[in-house]
Amino acid sequence: MKVLLCSFLFLFVIVSKGQTIEEPPVSNLPSSLTGLSITGHAYPVSAIGDVHKSFMVQYGFSKSLQLELQGFYDTYILSERFRSSVLAKVYLNERLYLLGGIEAEIATENAGVGQTPYRIGFVTGLGYDFDPNLMIELQANIQMNNPSMGAFGEKHVVMPAALILGSKWKF
Repeated sequence: MKVLLCSFLFLFVIVSKGQTIEEPPVSNLPSSLTGLSITGHAYPVSAIGDVHKSFMVQYGFSKSLQLELQGFYDTYILSERFRSSVLAKVYLNERLYLLGGIEAEIATENAGVGQTPYRIGFVTGLGYDFDPNLMIELQANIQMNNPSMGAFGEKHVVMPAALILGSKWKF
């Protein structure tokens, strides 16, 4: 009987002390980022040799202000490009944000042979986070220099500005 009573008391203490009050779930949306976050992604090399890689370094100063460094490396049949941007994001609410910054793109296939073409542009836009894995952005990229290439490495159609609708789906 003594063993049964001690076992019951032991289980009672464990069960009563082991229960905790459940906290409300913490949002995983990008607007809740404070501190440093580093992500990257690379696709397998395609059948024709195309390579696509990207990275993103984010720093959340507060719930409504983030700084973002992005980099994209792409190779195609006739061109090779590296594009990087520094953006500030200001969240208007938990999902909707404004963004602005500067973007540079350089043609790396001609590095060391003559002058390497590059493009520098001012980026401004608006974005919406549907959930932690899906976002959509509308950006305007206004070219600040006069290079011999257009947006996204286009050689034949030089454009002074580009309107970009983009999204990212993580799975």
